[in-house]
Amino acid sequence: MATPILGGTAFDFGAAAQAPAVQPQTTTTTASARPPTNVEPSGDSVQLSEGAQVRLLSSQGDPVSEIVINTALSTQAVNSYLGVTQAQTPPVATNK
Repeated sequence: MATPILGGTAFDFGAAAQAPAVQPQTTTTTASARPPTNVEPSGDSVQLSEGAQVRLLSSQGDPVSEIVINTALSTQAVNSYLGVTQAQTPPVATNK
């Protein structure tokens, strides 16, 4: 037969402390708790520079041709923002 030990806490006996059970909150919506319906939410907006927009579209996987269409920039400008340089055409060898 086990004899209970009196006096002490669960912590004193090496047992893990138990968190109280979480009770779900019941809320009732009142007219004062609802946001007013005549106020438009003010959203934040960011205006990207041309270069930032080109780099963003490129990082999302858009090809240069699509970036040119979406941004109304020239292919040369898009390549410039992306750091793409045109390969120089090698000189044509002539046989004399």
